[in-house]
Amino acid sequence: MRKDSKTLKEVNIISMSSETKKKISEVANEINGRNLFTEKIELAKKTLQHLKSLPI
Repeated sequence: MRKDSKTLKEVNIISMSSETKKKISEVANEINGRNLFTEKIELAKKTLQHLKSLPI
């Protein structure tokens, strides 16, 4: 009989003040949903516009 052992994952938690957590959450909410690389996205759309299938 084989006994299954649980694997524990180590998580590194950085301690920070509540003000720092608020600032990080505000910045994350501001960035969320934005296209940060609009120029590169438009260039890729132009480049790939006429391709019917991508070579693998």
